[in-house]
Formats: sequence, C-alpha cells, structure tokens
Amino acid sequence: MKIQDGQELLSAVCNVVEQTSLLAEKIVGKRFPIKSLTIFSHNEGEFEKLKGILTTLGSPYNENNGPRVILYEPIRTNGNAITHLRIRKPDPERPQVGCNDFETDYESFKSQYLEKYPDNLKLIQRPEYEMIELSDPTFDVLAYVVSTKT
Repeated sequence: MKIQDGQELLSAVCNVVEQTSLLAEKIVGKRFPIKSLTIFSHNEGEFEKLKGILTTLGSPYNENNGPRVILYEPIRTNGNAITHLRIRKPDPERPQVGCNDFETDYESFKSQYLEKYPDNLKLIQRPEYEMIELSDPTFDVLAYVVSTKT
C-alpha cells in the first residue's frame, strides 16, 4: 500500500490500529490500548513524502529508525487516542503497513503469554530494554509490548 497524502496516512493509521487489535485478539484473546504507532515506508520516495506530511501533524519527539512526532491532535480511532506517530525508514525486512506498541504491563504480559504462544510471540532483547513482537503471517502489521527502557 503506497501512501500518497495526509488522508491516506490517516487511513493507514486507522487500519494499523484495527489490524493490530485483531492480531492481539487472535493470539492472546485480548485487545490492548494503543498510543504510539509507526507507519512503514517502502521506498525512499514514499519515506520523503510521509516525512513531509508528518512534520505538519506534530512536533518532533525521540527519533528512532525514522522521524517521530507528538501529534498536535490525537488520532482517535477504534477506542484509542494515538498521540505519537513515526514514519519508519524503508527496510526490506519490514514489508508490512506498520506496527504499534500496546499499552500494558510488560512483565505480566511476558509471564502470561510468551511461552504459551511461541509461534506468534517473539522476545527481542536490546541492551537497554526488551520487547515482545506479536506477528501472524495472515496480518499485514506487527505489534509490540515493550519493557520500560532503562
């Protein structure tokens, strides 16, 4: 899905929220709140276009793998208020539409679900934090539950 303008970006955000919520429901039987979301760009042209749109929607915040903003106005969709939006740099390992971070207690989620769903949950360890990736090949999105960064 190639995003051409602000309306299509908003549509992609709403799609990621809905699809990641369905993903979590399919894997662990629950939905979780979402505040932070990332849209994946798939080539340099799309990345530049989306970066330009993003700068009109919020103020820069904590860049990581692409620009991220705190939105001037939250995007309210599917019972969530998205307050942080990132555009990820093109990455051939990320063909999906996007991903989000679920707002839930990391340690509880890890102890309750990680070993129970090994086909769909993957532990990713970083030097300063860890996260659990939720995925399913029938979904065009990824989702994460992230530990508190130290």
